[in-house]
Amino acid sequence: MSTIELKNIVISKISEINDDAYLAAINTILDSKSESIEEYNLDLKKSENDIAQGNVATHNQVLEKIAQWKKR
Repeated sequence: MSTIELKNIVISKISEINDDAYLAAINTILDSKSESIEEYNLDLKKSENDIAQGNVATHNQVLEKIAQWKKR
Protein backbone atom coordinates (compact mmCIF):
# COMPACT_ATOMS: atom_id res chain seq x y z
CA MET A 1 0.00 0.00 0.00
CA SER A 2 1.42 3.37 -0.97
CA THR A 3 1.55 6.43 1.25
CA ILE A 4 -1.11 8.15 -0.84
CA GLU A 5 -3.44 5.15 -0.59
CA LEU A 6 -2.94 4.99 3.17
CA LYS A 7 -3.59 8.72 3.54
CA ASN A 8 -6.82 8.39 1.57
CA ILE A 9 -7.99 5.48 3.73
CA VAL A 10 -7.24 7.42 6.94
CA ILE A 11 -8.96 10.56 5.62
CA SER A 12 -12.00 8.53 4.63
CA LYS A 13 -12.25 6.89 8.04
CA ILE A 14 -11.79 10.18 9.89
CA SER A 15 -14.49 11.85 7.81
CA GLU A 16 -16.97 9.23 9.07
CA ILE A 17 -16.29 9.88 12.78
CA ASN A 18 -18.88 11.97 14.65
CA ASP A 19 -17.57 11.48 18.18
CA ASP A 20 -15.96 14.72 19.45
CA ALA A 21 -13.81 12.98 22.05
CA TYR A 22 -12.50 10.49 19.52
CA LEU A 23 -11.71 13.29 17.05
CA ALA A 24 -9.98 15.27 19.80
CA ALA A 25 -7.84 12.22 20.58
CA ILE A 26 -6.89 11.85 16.92
CA ASN A 27 -6.08 15.55 16.79
CA THR A 28 -3.80 15.19 19.81
CA ILE A 29 -1.96 12.34 18.11
CA LEU A 30 -1.57 14.36 14.93
CA ASP A 31 -0.36 17.42 16.85
CA SER A 32 2.29 15.35 18.59
CA LYS A 33 3.70 14.44 15.18
CA SER A 34 4.52 18.10 14.58
CA GLU A 35 7.29 17.94 17.20
CA SER A 36 10.64 18.17 15.46
CA ILE A 37 13.30 15.53 15.86
CA GLU A 38 15.43 18.14 17.59
CA GLU A 39 12.72 18.78 20.20
CA TYR A 40 12.25 15.04 20.64
CA ASN A 41 15.97 14.48 21.15
CA LEU A 42 16.13 17.38 23.62
CA ASP A 43 13.30 15.82 25.63
CA LEU A 44 15.15 12.51 25.64
CA LYS A 45 18.35 14.19 26.82
CA LYS A 46 16.46 15.92 29.65
CA SER A 47 14.99 12.57 30.67
CA GLU A 48 18.41 10.95 30.63
CA ASN A 49 19.75 13.75 32.83
CA ASP A 50 16.88 13.27 35.28
CA ILE A 51 17.69 9.56 35.49
CA ALA A 52 21.41 10.23 35.97
CA GLN A 53 20.62 12.72 38.78
CA GLY A 54 18.25 10.30 40.49
CA ASN A 55 15.15 12.39 39.76
CA VAL A 56 12.99 9.30 39.34
CA ALA A 57 10.16 7.57 41.19
CA THR A 58 9.17 3.95 41.35
CA HIS A 59 5.75 2.81 40.23
CA ASN A 60 4.74 2.25 43.86
CA GLN A 61 5.88 5.76 44.81
CA VAL A 62 3.74 7.22 42.06
CA LEU A 63 0.75 5.16 43.18
CA GLU A 64 1.24 6.44 46.75
CA LYS A 65 1.29 10.05 45.52
CA ILE A 66 -1.89 9.46 43.56
CA ALA A 67 -3.55 8.00 46.64
CA GLN A 68 -2.53 11.10 48.64
CA TRP A 69 -3.91 13.42 45.95
CA LYS A 70 -7.23 11.57 45.97
CA LYS A 71 -7.55 12.18 49.73
CA ARG A 72 -7.55 15.96 49.22
